Amino acid sequence: MTQTITHIPVLPDSAPFTPEQRAWLNGFFAGLLNGRPVTIGAALSGASGEAKPQAADVSEVEEDFPWHDPALSIAERLKLAEDKPPARKLMAAMAQLDCGACGYLCKTYSEAIANGQEKDLTKCSPGGRETSKKLKELLAQAPTPVAAAAPFASAPAPKKSASFDRNNPFAAPLIECKPLTRGASAKDTRFVSFDLRGSGIDYEVGDALGVYPENCHDNVTWLIDELDADSDEPVTLTGGVSCSLRDALTRHCSITKVTDELLSLLGSVATDPDQLVKLRAMANDSESAPEGFEPLDLLHTYTSAKPSVGAFVASLAPLQPRLYSISSSLKAHPGEVHLTVGIVRFLNPRGRQCKGVASTFLAERLSPGLRARVFVNKSHGFRPPVDGKTPIIMVGPGTGIAPFRAFLQERRATNATGKNWLFFGDQKRDTDFLYQDELEKYFSEGTLSRLDTAFSRDQDEKVYVQHRMARQGAELWKWLQGGAHFYVCGDAKRMAIDVDDALKQIAVTHGGLNADAAYKFVTDLAKAKRYCRDVY
Repeated sequence: MTQTITHIPVLPDSAPFTPEQRAWLNGFFAGLLNGRPVTIGAALSGASGEAKPQAADVSEVEEDFPWHDPALSIAERLKLAEDKPPARKLMAAMAQLDCGACGYLCKTYSEAIANGQEKDLTKCSPGGRETSKKLKELLAQAPTPVAAAAPFASAPAPKKSASFDRNNPFAAPLIECKPLTRGASAKDTRFVSFDLRGSGIDYEVGDALGVYPENCHDNVTWLIDELDADSDEPVTLTGGVSCSLRDALTRHCSITKVTDELLSLLGSVATDPDQLVKLRAMANDSESAPEGFEPLDLLHTYTSAKPSVGAFVASLAPLQPRLYSISSSLKAHPGEVHLTVGIVRFLNPRGRQCKGVASTFLAERLSPGLRARVFVNKSHGFRPPVDGKTPIIMVGPGTGIAPFRAFLQERRATNATGKNWLFFGDQKRDTDFLYQDELEKYFSEGTLSRLDTAFSRDQDEKVYVQHRMARQGAELWKWLQGGAHFYVCGDAKRMAIDVDDALKQIAVTHGGLNADAAYKFVTDLAKAKRYCRDVY
């Protein structure tokens, strides 16, 4: 049954949702409706009589979002949205991954910015500076935001949940962090496991685990030295919370992201004329800031810019959680959650060794028994088929193997009879075959029906997963015609695009379709939720 609403609703505390779901729905209606009638009903669904919000379903019922495709460039996405309202143009500037790292979906983040509820334009981590710059441009061109915040603000604050979520993370003890890569690998990929016993946390395969990291302690010390500050000096964070400078820079502030506010601050306090001119130029055009520079590099380079400690902390972005695809099934590993983490280390333009905040937190600053604050970020449709007889094809090179290890564990634990086909790739078989023993065991016992690998640097000509797909195109087409679901996990900007192109070419070569029909075939596959991507 559907219901027509002619005012902005506030869901009562008795509604059958978690506080996080109720808050999301209240914000959604407040930001979107602004007093307009809308029909709901399809938006709320759940198994076994339990109702829960399905954000994607609401979007699909109301309108189509042709730009909501991470394979498109930002220019292509904005072109598709050029005649749309401001909120939709803002959405088109997002990375289109619905990864949840910002605490929203692409659609709800853009709506929160458009109606003035969200001021931070830097939360789209996958979109990076390109997205934040475009959001700033679009906001400057847009009319004054609709004042939709008032009805939402008048809603009662949700009661704090006893369960753990993004706003109430669980302090999970680390069980293990061990290398998956071997020997002289050019990569450092780790298996990471946490103990969830006693938390009541439940997750499904396809979900992600949010991890609140801590910044590198050396970087924090160097920043404090550059500020000529005392690490115990008290500072006030957004929301009025007070803590020491060291605690703020370690646990609360992003010290790797250069914000517009920081550039403006340094440009206002620099005393050297040449440095002042350069900093103000960067403040006017943040894209001119050196790529790869962090706040520490700016303070070290522009030594005459000595902001007050309070102003410096206020100019930094909040430290956001990082999301990792869960690579385990609770049915196979009760009370545990496993991750597959690529450790990020690189030299920036100054030649300084930089680190991925969360990956090196897990690999270097956390040891077994120590705790990290974690929460489960629910998947929006990236799950194995409900019917265990349905065959699945999985394409997951590198750390993209993570959710498919979980899929296989789940299918094995539930005695699913559907065939499973995995395409895995990396650089070298001898050093980079992640979970090799486990995958080969699954293959030998029949859990994996097919295992195709592509190790790009084991021969003169580089071979990737899309090449293996093309080689097995006739069989892959048979699987798809037999109802198989197709899954991709990994890099959005290159691998996922190449795999998508390969899939269309297989439809042409082995399905006898022309280019337009192949495009429609793949699009229809996605609409039927038989082509799912978890890309980043």
